[in-house]
Amino acid sequence: MESSRVSVIVASILAIVSTISNAKVCDTEQWQSRIGLFVSPIMTKSKIRELEIYWNNINFTPGDTISLYEESETGSPHVIYTLTPNSPNGNQTTGIQAEYVPSSNLPFVQKCTKYGVIWSSDSGVKKMDCLKLQPTWMRDRKDILGPLRMNEIFLPGTHDSAAYDEDGSKTGFIPKYAVTQDLDILGQLIHGVRYLDIRVGHYPGTKEKWWTNHGPFYRSVSLKTVVDQIKTFLDNTEEVVIMDIHEFPIGFKNISDHRALVAYLEDEFRNYFINNQGWHTKLNDIWSTGKRLIIGYENSQIVAEHASMWSCVLHQWGNVRKLNDLYKYLFSIENQNRSGARPWSAMAELTATAKDIIFNKLGGLRDMAYRVNLNVSNWYSTLWQYSANIVAVDFVRGTDIVQIAIEANENRHVHCH
Repeated sequence: MESSRVSVIVASILAIVSTISNAKVCDTEQWQSRIGLFVSPIMTKSKIRELEIYWNNINFTPGDTISLYEESETGSPHVIYTLTPNSPNGNQTTGIQAEYVPSSNLPFVQKCTKYGVIWSSDSGVKKMDCLKLQPTWMRDRKDILGPLRMNEIFLPGTHDSAAYDEDGSKTGFIPKYAVTQDLDILGQLIHGVRYLDIRVGHYPGTKEKWWTNHGPFYRSVSLKTVVDQIKTFLDNTEEVVIMDIHEFPIGFKNISDHRALVAYLEDEFRNYFINNQGWHTKLNDIWSTGKRLIIGYENSQIVAEHASMWSCVLHQWGNVRKLNDLYKYLFSIENQNRSGARPWSAMAELTATAKDIIFNKLGGLRDMAYRVNLNVSNWYSTLWQYSANIVAVDFVRGTDIVQIAIEANENRHVHCH
């Protein structure tokens, strides 16, 4: 790259990297074209958290480049990888691994992290973006979101939120088809996730009776770990969070086990959960209570008995193994006419059958997410940004779903059709 272009890029980064604008205008080309960075879910012996550049609906001209930059220890950015795109849509692995930062070290402020991406030409910078923390995005847009109900908002979510592995240490056959995230709960929330899909197992013979599970054979972290991280996030922000307890894969033999779990949740979250006001409730009404945690529970008897429990978000599962089938399923649910106030979640991932798992036909959840996530990002940033409610994904940083949801809510507000 010529030194003059490097100077232009660096100057532009310095001017923009620390600023994340909330301004929105109805520019179709602007909001339907994207460049960005993913943290790849693919893990090898030599790489974990590899940065990947992606672009979608970009009108490139000869000489255009996309560059990856990072901030140095002094805070000044420098370009570390450059590519020349040859199509309007694509993605490119960079071989560069993102620095691991534990959630306990992440700030509760909206900001760019160490890495960003910039599309430039000989005439200057055309577009740029960065890996962002979004811990306050709902409260920052209270004027837009406050008058709305939960089923009228685009919320980014995670599938099997507590089945996470931050450092790639959980290896072997079962974790290969059980681990769905590479951030812990606090990390997911700070990065912008607002819908948590939690599965709980009951282990009465252990010191911690309540654990999170992905199916009956994979026990992840204690429910106490999840609870404490949610409380930490709520203590440091004014965001609204949905904790949706959707499955009970082991140890729930009768209704008394469910009542015991609810008693535990009520005790732990006494100063945080909002009593069930019905999903027709507007966000301003939730904010006015001073409590911002909604606990969904997949048992109608429990919901009827306990004011603390809300009916679960409706999971929309395609149960499909191929990308094209996932598209067809998501297309069908995003074009449904819906009545009622109950939110719904598009579960935007592939599903392995028992045979797939036994014979390792799909390569594991990391490979499955890698095949899907770029496409999910492209679909929801263009086709379905006006219809989406909750979109739950595997390996959330392998998508751009948080930023897509934020921009979609802004576009809906100013009617960018």
